[in-house]
Amino acid sequence: MPTTRLPDRYWTGLLVLVLAYSLIRLFVYEPFVPLAPWVKTYRQELRWVNITLVYLVGIVVIRRLQVGWMLFLWNLVHLALIGYLVGAALYERFVAPMPYGIRGSAAPLIEFLISPVYYMALGLLYAVVPRPAVNPASDQPDQQR
Repeated sequence: MPTTRLPDRYWTGLLVLVLAYSLIRLFVYEPFVPLAPWVKTYRQELRWVNITLVYLVGIVVIRRLQVGWMLFLWNLVHLALIGYLVGAALYERFVAPMPYGIRGSAAPLIEFLISPVYYMALGLLYAVVPRPAVNPASDQPDQQR
């Protein structure tokens, strides 16, 4: 099966995501140095900032790759999971405490959203999924007959 070399933009995005993930893991989730009290106070906000950073880095890189199906999948998965987490948080804040099963599902979802695993999986798909040849005269994909 022929593969495609991943562009440098992809690797730059991966580096940013790995650094963001490492920093949040080392300083917020499993601190190896004593933390300032404000970090513990704003731990949840830091998680949301990190989720937003990962989402935006993915958007920027995938838009530059100009692959529509990748952007669609990136948005679909992220927005669906973020919507679920926001809905659960609003329910717990304004209605009642969440059942343990639903509350327990939030931690793996947050971990998935901040880790670069999904970005890497989309990069692998990008490398192996064939793309239509581009006609140099029109810069548009050739029509398959």
